[in-house]
Amino acid sequence: MIYVYQIQPMDHSHHGHQHKEEKHHSCHSPQGKPAPYGKLSLISLLLSVPLHFIASGHIAIPYSTYIEVLISSIVVFWVGFPIVKSFFKSLQSLKPNMFTLLGSGTIIAYLYSLFGIYFSKHGHGDLFFDAAAAITTLVLAGQWIEQRSEDKLAKALQGLLSLTPPTARLFSHGSEKMIPWSEIQPGNQLIVLPGETIPADGKILEGHASIEESILTGEPLPIEKFVGDSVLGGTLVSGGRLLVLAEKAGNDSLVARLARLVEEARENPPPFQRVADKIAGIFTPLVLVLATATAIGWILAGESAGIAINRAVAVLIAACPCALGLAAPVATACGLSRAARLGVLIRDPSSLEKLSKVKLLVVDKTGTLTEGNPAVTHIITAEGVSETTAITLGASLASSSLHPLSKAIVKAAQSRNLTLEKISDIQDTPGQGIAGKNKERELILGQLSFLELKKVNIPQALRSNTSGKAGPAVWLAEGNRCLARFDMADPIRSTTPAAIQSLKHLGIDLELLTGDQPEPAQAVASQLGITRVQAGVKPAGKAARISALIGTVPRLVAMAGDGTNDTPALASADLGISLGSGTDAAKEASAVVVLKGDIAGVARAFLIGRATVRVIRQNLFLAFAYNALALPAAAGLFISSTGWALSPTWAATSMGLSSLLLTGNALRLLRFKP
Repeated sequence: MIYVYQIQPMDHSHHGHQHKEEKHHSCHSPQGKPAPYGKLSLISLLLSVPLHFIASGHIAIPYSTYIEVLISSIVVFWVGFPIVKSFFKSLQSLKPNMFTLLGSGTIIAYLYSLFGIYFSKHGHGDLFFDAAAAITTLVLAGQWIEQRSEDKLAKALQGLLSLTPPTARLFSHGSEKMIPWSEIQPGNQLIVLPGETIPADGKILEGHASIEESILTGEPLPIEKFVGDSVLGGTLVSGGRLLVLAEKAGNDSLVARLARLVEEARENPPPFQRVADKIAGIFTPLVLVLATATAIGWILAGESAGIAINRAVAVLIAACPCALGLAAPVATACGLSRAARLGVLIRDPSSLEKLSKVKLLVVDKTGTLTEGNPAVTHIITAEGVSETTAITLGASLASSSLHPLSKAIVKAAQSRNLTLEKISDIQDTPGQGIAGKNKERELILGQLSFLELKKVNIPQALRSNTSGKAGPAVWLAEGNRCLARFDMADPIRSTTPAAIQSLKHLGIDLELLTGDQPEPAQAVASQLGITRVQAGVKPAGKAARISALIGTVPRLVAMAGDGTNDTPALASADLGISLGSGTDAAKEASAVVVLKGDIAGVARAFLIGRATVRVIRQNLFLAFAYNALALPAAAGLFISSTGWALSPTWAATSMGLSSLLLTGNALRLLRFKP
């Protein structure tokens, strides 16, 4: 596979995070400390070139045969020691792999050449010292090229880790001091000045500023943040001085979790790679048998032992399953890394494949298609109830809820400088409403159906006075008497129409599944061209709806939402996608998290997921195509028609080029633009 830089735990050393442990799962690279493959391949090349001219007779020197032995021995066993070492390890562990093939081919060519020197009646036979050295040189060069590619990928992951600053300004007991990033604790108060990076996830206690979140969420424009708003570690303060209460720091911060989850995902191959790995696992022993059969076949056909060995060595080198092993891991890692930089967190590689198979996307309305920041536009009260009383009681009860509609009522009270009253015995029914007591009076706030369930008497005047509204409504009752109706407006996000068109262009159908009333739900759906609408659905009903849809569409069903009431549905879907603005429960139930909480981020998730799967399939095709062509060419099956066979040297060259091609194709994902 590829280099994996394991983070455990994260530590700031100068500006970045140290890597505590390095693991090699490279197709070319043996496990252990990375060898200086660039230097080794250069030394090997400088020795192999004169060896080639000596072996071909272009340079005539005394004792040329023994000089060939000396140079070849140095190249194969000293310069190429990492290859030989891994070859013997594969034999010792009885787990054949690519080094079994490479080592077998190189050592067989070398030993047969020694046999030809000492046992041939003419004093020399068919010698492959130059071929053994050339194979070693090309494999080392391939290791170096792949190592450079892996370093580039590692730097992309390091870019995530280096977003947070190495130090932070701690404000304590009226003074400030600089502390290392690793010493930040939840509850610390941190000062962030204009032009500085926020060191930890938290909330603003004082000040307001423009925050540039593009590095994490893909949001191109700075966002104005005020007291009480959440901020993310790693984002840049472009204006204003802030006092931030740290809530999640160190390994619990978003940046650390991003890097850690990308890391974990890279460790777990996607399903199609597991199939490729199984094929590669049985491929190696089969190639050993094929190489033996090739040698025996050419000897039986009347060819010399030298030609037979030449063909067998070529088969061993050409059939190395390196390309097959590289096909998916590098592309998967590149896709996951790029997705993270686009504000899309994919928890496991299997979700990449699911993103490419989704046919129906079920979406919530509030906060997903709309701004999720509704405002009270009209307050209709019952006879004898003042607007001030309605807002005061409604906001007092709503202050116990995190629902966007509840927040809108609280903001309406704050804008009027009203004093909220104490509420006790609060009972929150997700997706429906909230109830509580004020001075022994039972208050109810929620949807119309919630009040009807509580046997509240709702005057016809409140029901009929809609004022042409198309937004959601929240109802307030005291006991069994309805006091008021709060009409809301939640505008559609500016990015939503384009994102809907992008999803449709991908062949993904959409269904709006919301707990809101039918009128506002239908109004939003008609504006966006969504024909499938399910409104007034409770949380359990959402999960039931998702379960009912699964199996009725040709492929997979995905659910995108951001609230606690979406959690059962997210868990029920083939693929759950939660929005970054949503609750922790929603995120935990999802395989994909979009850090910027809107449907545009969901569209980006599908685009990067499908692009990654497309590259993986391209790589798998190229890997199988390479083996399908290289094996018969190396075995000499094309000699009768073309007069040409793949030599061991060219087999090593083609193996390296195939790996380079697949790695280069995967690295394109690091520059992917949705």
